[in-house]
Amino acid sequence: MAALPGESGTLYWSQAESRGLVLGFSQKESVLNQAALITQQIPLYHRRAGGTAVLVGPELLSLDVLLPAEHAFILSDIVESYRWLGTVWVTTLESLGVETRLVSPQEAHAQRAMLKYEATRSREAILNRACFGTFSSYEVIGKERKVVGLDMIRRRTGSLLQAGLLLKCDIEPLIELLGHTPEEQSILREGLPERAVGLDILAGRFIPAMEVISAFEEALSTVI
Repeated sequence: MAALPGESGTLYWSQAESRGLVLGFSQKESVLNQAALITQQIPLYHRRAGGTAVLVGPELLSLDVLLPAEHAFILSDIVESYRWLGTVWVTTLESLGVETRLVSPQEAHAQRAMLKYEATRSREAILNRACFGTFSSYEVIGKERKVVGLDMIRRRTGSLLQAGLLLKCDIEPLIELLGHTPEEQSILREGLPERAVGLDILAGRFIPAMEVISAFEEALSTVI
């Protein structure tokens, strides 16, 4: 990964034609229900950024933003380096008639703290197997559920910020892949719809990827 000094940055949009499961950098394959992996015949990938499992496919619109190291959007505070991207997504979705907001660092910290408490530790650990089962700072939520997830890879030569927008939210494949027992699957089936939502639900209509891309690039043009 490298960005040339002086470059303004590069956007790369992608949308997988068929489904695949992407694990976070430090996530082990043991988190998966191997029987479901075989039954679904779904390819498995690892990304170089942190986070947890994401189901890619036609329902997920992905964006990679490559920025040179000295870019004004890359701050010494890694968490704050996400704020601009989340803000552009909020503006984008507002232009499409969808009201959303950013997750504050305080909210993200409070949710992570639930992993420490005996009463909530077990449930949170299961929900945290899925990227859209937890909130991170400056991700985007609508009706208190996540619609845009973010992650980042930072190197001396530049930074790669990644965003995933749920055009639609189909949790059933993830429930089978991440739940090892009927009890775990029940927690995922109940909990994931409380944490994640598709843009189609928020908007009351299906919004094609190209319409989102056009709106995002227009919103981005106002801040660069």
